[in-house]
Amino acid sequence: MPQAKRSRPWTLYIFCALILILSLFTTFGERGLLHLWHLRGEQKRLDESNFVLQKENERLRERIHRLRHDDLYLEKIAREDLGLVRPEEIIYRFTSLESKRSRGRALSELPSESSQSSEQKERQ
Repeated sequence: MPQAKRSRPWTLYIFCALILILSLFTTFGERGLLHLWHLRGEQKRLDESNFVLQKENERLRERIHRLRHDDLYLEKIAREDLGLVRPEEIIYRFTSLESKRSRGRALSELPSESSQSSEQKERQ
């Protein structure tokens, strides 16, 4: 009977060690809980990306349909993208405010005669 008492603590320790090892493998193993958590995050990102791509495909399908069946839309695209015009049509092009500003800055940065150095004046 005294031997049975001695073997019980060892079996308890071995059983606890096995449970600890199994729980470590379940948590940190190749197919453990952490790996599952990472996979769910990746699935969420892929689902969002898939949703965006589906919306873009839907938009492109609508554009293809309009290009094939809507002559006014086709004309609009041809005018905007290709710069096409009808015969005897006059096109007015206005410069943007930003291009006027950049041109004004470029002109103001040109050296004037009064700012030329004496060496430059002697060369002339």
